[in-house]
Amino acid sequence: MVSYQPAMPEDPYLPHGLLLRVGVVGPGVRCLSVMRMLHAIKPSRLRLKLLAVAPTTRSVACSKFAGEMDIEICDHYRDLLTLENLDLILELTGDPEIISELMRNKSPSVGVLDRQAAMLFFDVARLYQPLAERESEISLATSFASAMLEASPDGVMIIDPNYRIIKRNRSVLVNGVRGMAIPEGGPCYLAAHGFVVPCQAAGQVCPMNETIRTGRPARAVHEIPNAKGEPIVCHMTTYPLFNSLGEIVQVVEVIRDLSVDFKMRIDQRAQAIKDDLTRFIQEDRLASLGRLVASVCHEINNPISSIVTFNKLMLNYIRENRMPPQGLSAFDRYLDLSVREAMRCGNIVKNLLTFARQKNIKARQIDLVEMIRTTMVLINHQLESTGVQSEVVLPDPPFCSWGDYAQIQQCLMNLLFNAIEAMPDGGRLAVSGGRDGRGNVWIKVADTGCGITSEDLARIFEPFYSTKEEGQGVGLGLSMVYGIVREHNGKVNVKSQHGVGTEFEIVLPEKSDSADGDKGGPQ
Repeated sequence: MVSYQPAMPEDPYLPHGLLLRVGVVGPGVRCLSVMRMLHAIKPSRLRLKLLAVAPTTRSVACSKFAGEMDIEICDHYRDLLTLENLDLILELTGDPEIISELMRNKSPSVGVLDRQAAMLFFDVARLYQPLAERESEISLATSFASAMLEASPDGVMIIDPNYRIIKRNRSVLVNGVRGMAIPEGGPCYLAAHGFVVPCQAAGQVCPMNETIRTGRPARAVHEIPNAKGEPIVCHMTTYPLFNSLGEIVQVVEVIRDLSVDFKMRIDQRAQAIKDDLTRFIQEDRLASLGRLVASVCHEINNPISSIVTFNKLMLNYIRENRMPPQGLSAFDRYLDLSVREAMRCGNIVKNLLTFARQKNIKARQIDLVEMIRTTMVLINHQLESTGVQSEVVLPDPPFCSWGDYAQIQQCLMNLLFNAIEAMPDGGRLAVSGGRDGRGNVWIKVADTGCGITSEDLARIFEPFYSTKEEGQGVGLGLSMVYGIVREHNGKVNVKSQHGVGTEFEIVLPEKSDSADGDKGGPQ
């Protein structure tokens, strides 16, 4: 008899179930078949551990396989009775004498099966294999479903056709409103909505009913209360779960809070609008700058011509080595006029650069008197070329507002350009300002031009709406004025009579509403 090796300790990681320690008596070839079969069976609820075999006929293959698998080989079947922890002996020879002897000498805790019973036992063991695999698949699927249920950021419920909750995750959307505890088995409409009747009875569309009716996913949008009882907009989707007969036995309902998505999209849209407004302001500013450059070129042409004329006169007198009739006083007058004309050119260019310069994004106190007078200097040539007379009436300094200097100047420039274009054959332009006594200041730009019809007046602040001829404007000037002023917590008023004239009024806060006064937008 080969020396006995004690059985290996039970693997603590094997699945829980019945463990049978087995010994086999039979021909060598049959013992080999049993060893291979038991080796192929994976651990399940019925676990078989082959301790030893007692071949009644020699088989080299049997001995080799047993050695590889660390299975003891007994020289005689009686030696099986000496094994510790043995639970069962399978007798495969069919010899009645062997069975009788084993039955007489075995301990009470050891069972003995004859050949026919052993074959039946092996069939049962083989049946356990697919059953165990199926149970493993079901267990994995259940674990996966539970993990997905808990991992979902949305509210998820599994409910039966009678609206009872089978399972759900921990989302506040499916665990009762205002702290109301709804146990599993309770109604879904109470857990999600706080209703005491099904959704359809409460006037809501029930997607689960649609899913049960059609066998397909269904969707609906509901207003449901949050933990504070405040209504939030939720998207509800139901999915059918079928049994093997194709019947819907349960429904998965997913509830998604759309409020966060809505807020994110609104914020993104608002930011996009602000970015577009900033871009339009810059483009309109460049267009205005181009018009001003053309105007300034004409405006500085006269003083430069005067400077050239005076310097030529003095140069001629010096080259001819003679004095003008007035003597040195004439040179003094020529130089004084040249200096004043040069300073005039410098002021015009300085005002143009002030308008063109992009400053830091920070609001500040705006000197409206200085802004209006600077702007009027820049458009002086256009006023003269169109025969428009202007008048400026402003309060004594300080007359200020709070905001973005460049943006407010852009608004004023747009209103002045519109007024001039409304008077192609000349007219009167009046710019005035004052305080309303409620912490605001106002600036009015009035013209005696063609005016605006009542139909157009209702739409003048719409983007890309223009009453000008094609190629003379894209309809963004007044919409930008409106947007900039509203961004400054102000308002724009307009009065117009067709054929008589138009008056625009900008109302702006005199002081900042915030402590730091920072505002968005280019300056």
